[in-house]
Formats: sequence, structure tokens, C-alpha cells
Amino acid sequence: MTDDKDVLEEINRLREDVKQLREVVNVLVNVVIEEDLEEDEDEFSTFVSKDGRFNLHN
Repeated sequence: MTDDKDVLEEINRLREDVKQLREVVNVLVNVVIEEDLEEDEDEFSTFVSKDGRFNLHN
């Protein structure tokens, strides 16, 4: 009976560990996606002139 209880406790600990790992992976994926989006934004040229005003001719 004690072995079953130990096994169930270990399963619960492992489930909690997996849950925490999923949260970490989600955060990391979100960081990578945000960085990728920020890099894509840099590919587009801005339409601001040297004096800082908006200019459609750039």
C-alpha cells in the first residue's frame, strides 16, 4: 500500500513539473515570436525625413 502511495505522489510531482515546463516553454516561444516580429518590422523603411517630420517622398 505504501508503494502505491509513493508512486501516486511521484506522479503528482511529475505532473506539476510538466506543468511548470510547459509554462516555461510557452514563455520562451512567445519571446522568440516577439523578437521575430520586431526583426520583421526593421525590414521596412520609415517615412520620416532627416528633420524628424513625416515625408511621403522617402
